[in-house]
Amino acid sequence: MQNGDHVAVKKLGISKGSHDNGLSAELKTLGKIRHRYIVRLLAFCSNKEINLLVYEYMLNGSLGEVLHGKNGGQLQWDTRLKIAIEAAKGLSYLHHDCSPMIIHRDVKSNNILLNSELEAHVADFGLAKYFHNNGTSECMSAIAGSYGYIAPEYAYTLKIDEKSDVYSFGVVLLELITGRKPVGNFGEEGMDIVQWAKTETNWSKEEVVKILDERLKNVAIVEAMQVFL
Repeated sequence: MQNGDHVAVKKLGISKGSHDNGLSAELKTLGKIRHRYIVRLLAFCSNKEINLLVYEYMLNGSLGEVLHGKNGGQLQWDTRLKIAIEAAKGLSYLHHDCSPMIIHRDVKSNNILLNSELEAHVADFGLAKYFHNNGTSECMSAIAGSYGYIAPEYAYTLKIDEKSDVYSFGVVLLELITGRKPVGNFGEEGMDIVQWAKTETNWSKEEVVKILDERLKNVAIVEAMQVFL
């Protein structure tokens, strides 16, 4: 920009009919909320030819890109724990401080963005839904979310509530602990990071050392146990 500030521009496709590729969801949610750990929507442009969303710029990209990239080992435990806490605060705001509650529906490491200080910001609200039922799950017409992050019960019933986001965030926590992606390379066809972690640890916090990212140094094991459970 002319003042030297950087912004991020997201271009959405133009679809026929009522589907707008998440534009309405982004505007209804990000257009009305403000929180330190949620990415800010600065402006938008929409017409028959193009849909553009303008956000604050996140210098370090997504958590997924950093964690699973060639420099992922530089993301040490203290920083990973800080990112987890910040992202959790952003999600907690959506679930407990917004009225009506907002369900993100696509929580994943690639939708947690990191600024120049590696501060976490929950992003991408294209699938987000306002939740009016005061704790009663709502039934969706189709599965939304990303493979490896979708709660099994949601996949079967299509019913969502804030627990759907909590499950997805749990997968992100496993990524932070293990340094592994949510799907692939777990030894058995169809096994994901949740099933693998259960097999390796039997959900015992004392066994978390078995799945710790080998690139981590000086890990506070007690903290890792607390995050794991």
